[in-house]
Amino acid sequence: MKLTAVFLLLIASLDVAALTIGEAINIAGRQRMLSQRITQAFILSGIQPEAQRHQKVLKRSVQEFERNNQKLNTFPAAEKIKDQLKKVQSEWQPFKQLSLQPATREGATDLFLRSNKLLTETHSYVVKLQQLADHNSAELINIAGRQRMLSQRICKNYAAKLWKISPAEADQGLQQDLTEYSSRLTRLLESTLNTPEISSNLLKAKDHLNYASRGFEGEMKLSEQRQIQVITGTTDLMLRDMDVVTKQYASLLDSRE
Repeated sequence: MKLTAVFLLLIASLDVAALTIGEAINIAGRQRMLSQRITQAFILSGIQPEAQRHQKVLKRSVQEFERNNQKLNTFPAAEKIKDQLKKVQSEWQPFKQLSLQPATREGATDLFLRSNKLLTETHSYVVKLQQLADHNSAELINIAGRQRMLSQRICKNYAAKLWKISPAEADQGLQQDLTEYSSRLTRLLESTLNTPEISSNLLKAKDHLNYASRGFEGEMKLSEQRQIQVITGTTDLMLRDMDVVTKQYASLLDSRE
């Protein structure tokens, strides 16, 4: 049993040692997304307490954030920007504790506000990693990774608006996020570094954005329950599209190292 534990620790340490700058930017970028995904899952579990899916998404996302923190905390190439990672962890601890409580409207309002602070600190860390990399493809990883976050912040703001949590802020944020997602998608599509595979995946994300926008604009006449399914399902597809693209950009950067 002890030998098995030692072996697993050795494998984990090798995994950390093998982390590249491109992978680090990708992982740090996922922290931005997870701050928003956790919040929307918490709110939706309050709206639909009988739906197990939201609780599962919430639990998995909290666990992933923790794992990612551990990987980034032991990434030697980013030692000189570790103070920023400490700021992320300082915001994360109270956020995590609140997210694991039963979903109430009061708790959701607090988490909604805290998610914006956590997002600010995680984004700052991604930018510092990008600066360390010092290559054009690092910026593309950052932008594509931010698209993942936007897909989940779109859903978070939709859920907050639905549950009447900071409704004016949620509505304004929803419109701003849809506009930003679209404009950044256009910018990525124009990159001269794109491979045919990257361009194809970006076009998939564009199609999914157009479909989601129909739901937000009221073109679909759906029940609240069905609309939640459509919005969460489509924004998850937007997330997956951009996750693939972010990893493709990370491979581009690492191939130039």
